[in-house]
Amino acid sequence: MNVFILEDKWIEQRYLEQTLRKIQAELKVPEMNILSFTDANSLTAQLPKPNVNNVFLLDIEIAGNKKAGLQVSQQIRQHDAFATIIFVTVHDEFLATTYKFKSEALDFIAKDQDNIAAKLKDDFVFITKKLQHQRPVQWLTLKTNAGYLKEDLNTIYYFEPSPTNSHQSLLHTTDNQVLTINATLNELESEFTVLFRAHRHYLINPLKVVSVNLKHHTLRFKGDKQDYPFSRLRTRLLFARLKSLESPLKII
Repeated sequence: MNVFILEDKWIEQRYLEQTLRKIQAELKVPEMNILSFTDANSLTAQLPKPNVNNVFLLDIEIAGNKKAGLQVSQQIRQHDAFATIIFVTVHDEFLATTYKFKSEALDFIAKDQDNIAAKLKDDFVFITKKLQHQRPVQWLTLKTNAGYLKEDLNTIYYFEPSPTNSHQSLLHTTDNQVLTINATLNELESEFTVLFRAHRHYLINPLKVVSVNLKHHTLRFKGDKQDYPFSRLRTRLLFARLKSLESPLKII
């Protein structure tokens, strides 16, 4: 778990760090990396990669700017849809304003109360339970003409060769997008071993396969009614891969 503190008063920053260490020990969180910042620019310049393990504790007023924390929360949310944001501030009058900034904060803790530690512990109980039930996300970093794309493996159905460029492939996603990737099927297969070459024209995500038709040598993905061919020569390898995943599978 990565915790980022934005607090310009050293004493309060230190208090939050010590409180988090106590919470870590009480909840038996195996790892908690804490980074503290006294100004907004330093924090936004070091925003981590999007991850459900990222937690931000933000004061709202920083260096006299009474909306600094709100502005930072907006940048965080635009950058990281998965992170948890908690406000710890004396400016509880800005609670309603957080909705305008679309921060999607988990909590809003007032500094002038004597239950800060208890409320933070409750929040981290919630966060740790959420992480325990969170589906692990496996990201594939794919090169496109526009730069690099990070795609969640769970959103991928398959890749097929581009009909217009032998050096590119087409990615088909679960939300019906077709994206051009600057790599061949052979290159993708070599780089991402989680994928499976079911056919010379199809590099599939085996996690999405829900049925296999042995008579017609076709397979079907979850949520997709179309049938896709797989090579007879790769039938044994396909079943070995699907069996290793222990996913529900219908054999026709």
